[in-house]
Amino acid sequence: MSRAIVLLSDFGTDDPWVGEMKGALLSAWAGWPAEVPRPVIIDGGHGVPRGDAAAGAWFLQRLFRSYPEGTVFVAVVDPGVGSAREALVCRAEGRWVLAPAGPLVAWLADAPDLEVGVLDRAEYRHRPDGGKASATFHGRDVFAPAAAHLAMGAPLEQVATPAGQGHLGAVPEAPSHWTIRWIDRFGNAITDLPRASASGRRLEQGGAVKVAGAVVQGPAETYAAAPAGVPFWYWGSGGTLEIGVRDGSAAARLKLTAGLDLVLATP
Repeated sequence: MSRAIVLLSDFGTDDPWVGEMKGALLSAWAGWPAEVPRPVIIDGGHGVPRGDAAAGAWFLQRLFRSYPEGTVFVAVVDPGVGSAREALVCRAEGRWVLAPAGPLVAWLADAPDLEVGVLDRAEYRHRPDGGKASATFHGRDVFAPAAAHLAMGAPLEQVATPAGQGHLGAVPEAPSHWTIRWIDRFGNAITDLPRASASGRRLEQGGAVKVAGAVVQGPAETYAAAPAGVPFWYWGSGGTLEIGVRDGSAAARLKLTAGLDLVLATP
């Protein structure tokens, strides 16, 4: 069983926010016996575009099954912090996700073993100044303390009030088209078109996709197998279609950005 906490946010790393969340985790563990091993804290990524919960959900799904059962994910992309939106903890496939209601957790709705709780227990709050928990920094004062105790073995019922699936927010609809979800630092465009989908199976034997007015041929098995300088598509490590350029940037070459539509150019 994993004893790890994975942090995901749109905070970046230039400000003290991520460090303060880690401090809240350590502070919550101060009440546990010293001989009990503390979980490892892992930075899953803090470069989610500011306030883009849909992008955060994509990022979280990439991380989710890369870690073993028992892992606790704290996902904070929260433009509605301090509003009526609920702070949730979800357990699915043996892993925990703590995040605001909405896209960051709505994708878990189909999990057959899903448990949901609302983080409304005042005793599980971080109060660095001895006063009230902050209304604008739930990552530090609400999510981190609850995550700390869950990672030490506390049950959901101890840190949250059990709730129903309806608290997750709107369940995402099946896509009517495919889009670029992420541009990585190498300029690869990562789409949400799964290899296992009907469209993916149509492309399996070769074909083309069209994006930003450009027709891109594929697949290539590796970058080395593709012609130098020519955009191509391939099946990425996350099981979805990606667009790259050998020894170059597909995003720069084709002027690609997240959110652009992708269509099959091959019947």
